[in-house]
Amino acid sequence: MKSCPYCGHAVLKTDCYCPECGHVSRPQISLDKYNLGLIENFKQCLVYKYADFDGRASRSEYWHFLLVYQLLFVAILFTCAFLSYISPLSSVVGVGFGLVILVLLSVIMVIPGVAVSVRRLHDQGRSGGLVFIGFIPVIGTIILLILMALPGESQPNRFGPPTGQVVVTKQMARELGLIDTTPSMGLTAGLFCAIFVLWFLVDKLLMTSAM
Repeated sequence: MKSCPYCGHAVLKTDCYCPECGHVSRPQISLDKYNLGLIENFKQCLVYKYADFDGRASRSEYWHFLLVYQLLFVAILFTCAFLSYISPLSSVVGVGFGLVILVLLSVIMVIPGVAVSVRRLHDQGRSGGLVFIGFIPVIGTIILLILMALPGESQPNRFGPPTGQVVVTKQMARELGLIDTTPSMGLTAGLFCAIFVLWFLVDKLLMTSAM
């Protein structure tokens, strides 16, 4: 038996319909085989796989997670830098609040970031312990990023079957109840370029404000 999430009435595990309140629940579907959209992928890593160090993660799962995280981070940082540039005195509260958000965001992202990195290593048949290489300043980070970019094994390995192989179309997204579809290479590359541009602007704004 299980309980209806809406009214708490006991229903059979095999039932998708609650006779008490009429709620219809869809069976849980594993999304591991899908190459999810940017928002959906980020949600999966942050919510459903927050501390999941088991299984595998495709290159798209890792890099799309990193992409959205970097976009959030640099967007907040750019806002802080812009406020400081236009009004250094009146923006103290806004900048301070923004920096607090950045710190909280960084702390929240530590566990899912390490988890998706471990799963990415698993995808290549490697031990997740290699993630600690990233704690070595500069060189370790470079080595880890190179490992993250390497292709995974095309066949099932000791960590499970490969993931992220099925492209999500608009129709599939509607049927599965997903937020977005698999992003194109052009969109992904464009967003990475946008991140570099924003970092450049942040640097210029901070230098101008300091003068």
